[in-house]
Amino acid sequence: MRFIGIDYGRRRIGVALSDLEGRIAFPQTVILNGGAAVKELRALVQAQDVGQIVVGLPLALDGGETEESGRVRAFTEALGKELNLPCIFENEILTTRMAEAAGGRSELSDASAAAIILQSYLDKKTD
Repeated sequence: MRFIGIDYGRRRIGVALSDLEGRIAFPQTVILNGGAAVKELRALVQAQDVGQIVVGLPLALDGGETEESGRVRAFTEALGKELNLPCIFENEILTTRMAEAAGGRSELSDASAAAIILQSYLDKKTD
C-alpha cells in the first residue's frame, strides 16, 4: 500500500509519497495552503493510489499539544473525511530543521520534512 505524508503549514503543505510497498518515503511536492489545497491533494492521492495519510503533528518538547496541534488536527479531520481515507498522526518534532540541515532551506524543504515524517512512521510500522 502506498502512503502519503503531509507536513502541514499555514502557508505551505509539504507532501511525500512512499513506494508501492510502503517502505521508503520520497519528497514529492509543496502545495500552497489555500482554497485549492485539498483538491490538489485529492488529485495526487487518486493518481498515486494512496491508501493511508500520515500527518505530522506538532507537539511541544514535553510531548503536549500546542496551538498548532489543534489546527493540524482540524485540517486532518476534514481531509480524511473529504478523501475518505484513514489518517495517522506522527510526531513531527524538529523535522523541518532536520530537512533544512540536510539540504538547506529551499522550495522543497517542506516536502523533505514530509518525507522525514512519513519515513519515521514507516520505520515503526515495519518493525
